Formats: sequence, C-alpha cells, structure tokens
Amino acid sequence: MDRTIRHRAGQYLLLTAVAACTLFLRLGGLPFLGADEPRYARIAEEMGRAGNWVTPLLEGHPWLEKPPLYYWITIPLYRVFGVSEAVARIGPALCALAACVAVFQLGAKWWSRMAGLLGGSILLTSVGFCAFGRSASPDMPLTATFTVAMAFLADAAVQCRLQAWKLWIAYVLLGLAILAKGPAALILAAGIVLMFWVMDERGGSLGAMRVLPGLAICLLVSVPWFWLVFRENGFSFISVFFVNHHLARYVSDLHHHEQPVYFFLPVLFGFLYPWSAWFPLLLPASLQSWIRNWRHWDRRTLFLACWALFPLLFFSLSTSKLPGYILPSMPPVALLLGQSVCARIRNREAGKVWSVTLWMSLIVSTAAAGAFVVVLRNEYGAAWVPGACLAAAVLLPALLVFWMGRRGRVKAAVLTTAAQGLMLLLALTQFAFGPLAAFHSTREIARQALAVAAAGEPVVTYCFFHHTLRYYTGYRIGANIVDAPSLLQYAGEHPEFLVVAETPRAQEIERMPELSVTQLGAQGKLRLLRVRRQEPGVGF
Repeated sequence: MDRTIRHRAGQYLLLTAVAACTLFLRLGGLPFLGADEPRYARIAEEMGRAGNWVTPLLEGHPWLEKPPLYYWITIPLYRVFGVSEAVARIGPALCALAACVAVFQLGAKWWSRMAGLLGGSILLTSVGFCAFGRSASPDMPLTATFTVAMAFLADAAVQCRLQAWKLWIAYVLLGLAILAKGPAALILAAGIVLMFWVMDERGGSLGAMRVLPGLAICLLVSVPWFWLVFRENGFSFISVFFVNHHLARYVSDLHHHEQPVYFFLPVLFGFLYPWSAWFPLLLPASLQSWIRNWRHWDRRTLFLACWALFPLLFFSLSTSKLPGYILPSMPPVALLLGQSVCARIRNREAGKVWSVTLWMSLIVSTAAAGAFVVVLRNEYGAAWVPGACLAAAVLLPALLVFWMGRRGRVKAAVLTTAAQGLMLLLALTQFAFGPLAAFHSTREIARQALAVAAAGEPVVTYCFFHHTLRYYTGYRIGANIVDAPSLLQYAGEHPEFLVVAETPRAQEIERMPELSVTQLGAQGKLRLLRVRRQEPGVGF
C-alpha cells in the first residue's frame, strides 16, 4: 500500500472515529421522541413480522404516508439484532456517515483531501445533522442517497465527463432517494441541474450527465414499488400518498406545519452550529466584483451553490415546513465552507471578514451556553449541573477559538471548532438525554403502567396524547378521554382502570368525588393513576 492510499485510509478512519462519537455513541440511550420515531420503528417491526415488504403496516393497517426505504433498511437489522431504539437508528446513522464520506470524496477530488475532510467533519460535528443521523426516520436515508447521487452528478456536470458506471450508480441512488421520502427527490435533482445549466454558459453539463437514460434508470428503480403498493391498496394509496401528503402538504396547511417563508434560514444556521458562525467566510473578498463577473464563477462552486440553494428555495415556497426538509442543502454548504476555510488556512488571510467570524462565533456560543443553562433549569426542571456542563462544552472552546483566531492561528481555530462540536454532541448524550426523555417521551411511565396493570385492566389517557405512549405500552391505550364527563362515563363502564395524565389533569381527577384515585407512578410532568368508581355511600 503506497503512501497516498495509507493517507486516505487514515482520513476515512478519522471520519469513522468522529462518527462513532457523534452518531453511534449511546445511540439507544434516548427513548423514542415525538410522533415519527415510534411510528416508523413500529412500522418496520410490523412489516418484518408480517413478511410484507410492499405495504407499510401500523397496528395491522396500511400506513401509506411514506415510501419504504427506511423500513427496508431496518427490517434486516431487527432480524439480526432484535427490536430496540438503538437498532431502529442504526440505518440512519450509517446513512449519515455515508453522506459525509461522499462529501469527503468530492472535496478531495475537486480541491484537496483537506477540503474534503473538513467538509465531512463539519457535517459530523454539526448539531442538526447529527440529531437527524441519530433519529429513526427516513430523513437521513433520503439525505444520504441524494448526497451520493448528487456528488456523482456534480462531478459529471463540472468535468463534463464521468465513467458510465458511476453515472448509473448515481441514478440508482436517486431512485432510492425517491423510495426514501417520495418524488420530491427527483424534483430537487432536476431543479439543481437545471439551475446550474442555466447559470453556467459553458454548456455540456446535460450531455455529460446522460439525463434521459439516467431518468429511465431512476424510474426503473422506484416505480415498481409504487405499482405494487397501488395494486395492493388501490386509489386510497393515490389519495393518501400523492394528494394528501405531497400535493396538499406543499400547497396548504392541512397538516398544521405552516411557517414563514424565511423559516429555513435560521434552521440551517442552527443545524450547522458551531460551524454556522463561520458563514462570513463564504463571502467573496469583493462582493461587487464577484457579482459583476458572475460569468466567470468557478464551476465547482457554482454547482455546490445551486445544490444548496434550490432545496432552500423549493421548500421555502411550501406552505408546510418542517426542519428536516433542509437536510439536503447541508452537504454542499459544508463542502463550500470546508473549501473556504482551507483557502484561509493556505493563504493565511485575516482581515475584516475573519474578525467578524471570530466575534460571531463568540457571541453565538455565549448565547447558546446561556440558553442551555436557562432552558434546562426553567423548562425541564433539571439541576444546574447539566446546564453548566453543556454551557462549558460550548463556551470554553469558543473562547479558545477567539483567542487563537485573534492571533492569526487559523488552522488551530478550525480544529478547536471541530472539537467544540464534538464536545457539545458528547455532552448532549451525557447531560441532556435525561431531561429530554422525561419531558419528550413516555417510556418510563409506560413501563410503570405495564408493570402494575392487572390482567385485562384498561390503560387510558386523560386530556393527553403521545405517540410514544402508544408505542411503549404495545398499543394498549384503550381510549383518549378528552373531558371530565367522558371520564365519568368511562368510569361507569369500567369499575377500575389506569390513567396517564399531566400533573394538572391528574389533580383534577383526584378532586372528582365520584372517583377513588391512587397515584402509582410519575415521569416528569406525567402521572400514572389507578382510578376506581366510587360506590354510592362510600365516604359518607
């Protein structure tokens, strides 16, 4: 093995080591959060149990909102390692690492191994990217397949040549991206390529990418599943998948995710923290001259800019907006930033932009440190120690970055920023998982309910609904009761049952004279009660 191969192998090992800390460490330490994680994990479990690889199933019924790629990745993992939170997240974590490797390879080919390594490292030490990489959802499988496909297509477009087998792999992966979250992947790819073709007046890019045969390959990969699931479910699939969860989601607020048009700008800034403070380095030395000479822009930079901008513009025009939509824009931004930082290191440039970057890094990190302390204390009721540890993980490296940057030590400041992201992500796994689990999941109280429930005893919720409670009780929630009269009516039909409610509602139940209430457990703001119907004359 020659020196070049050994050197690149070491860089792959470095990326893998960072990923082991930021993506895989304590992967199952946090219970499922929100609505999506337990739902996707359960669907993969039910599909695997039923041996059905076509129609997603939830509680035995078709669930047609998303394509199957996440489930196809997770089902074999369940069979090998068993069902757990960690196993449900292995696929997305591996996908996140694959996206980072693709960024590294593209950067190494276009500029230098250091630019590629820094681009991949920026992703692996960014809070938002790693959060989705540790989430049991189709967002990261989409991002990974789309990133690798676009990396190949970018090289073909810029160099106006690429080996045919690499292009075919790109289009296969683009087909898989469609199977990750739907036809939006094809729209994004077409929009990026078209934007680049329009802005790049040197031509040749469309011919080099072999668009028409590539589109045929892409459809050959994706269309069979759509046909099979349509055969099994009929026009209900068209109604749910295409009309409700794609067309209506884009043009209306049917799913209650309406956000302002600028929503994704602060989201992208937050997702790329701590590297988002380095955004000023993306600006050219002379903005006026740069705009005037736009016909002579570097084609590599132009393609990456189109790759970053088109998803941002496309989803900004959507009525419904969720943070994960912006993930496909993160890899090109990371690579652009990595190359810009490498140029600063190589040229040893300082100047006003560098000074602005350092001050922005210090200010943003100081604000983040204060937010960790206040939010964990006031919103989650945690002690001061977890918030202080998170604040230290953010602020101490930021002070060091500022100090080294002011002395012109650009490379040291870059490495310290990477260490800052790594330290923050490690600190989150150690100090934030507890409060997050207590307030955003119901695993503990669900386990308490299953432990104390008598055979056949119903478990209900009162003025409270959470998908994780359904998941962790094995979908044993008998009813979601919404008001006091309905609770009394339920008590008339069921002499004894368990109730999960938030603390104020639990106190409301305890004050009902018609009911006898015993508290059996608690988790964060939730209470587990055993409720018995009060017999007439009891207590008098």
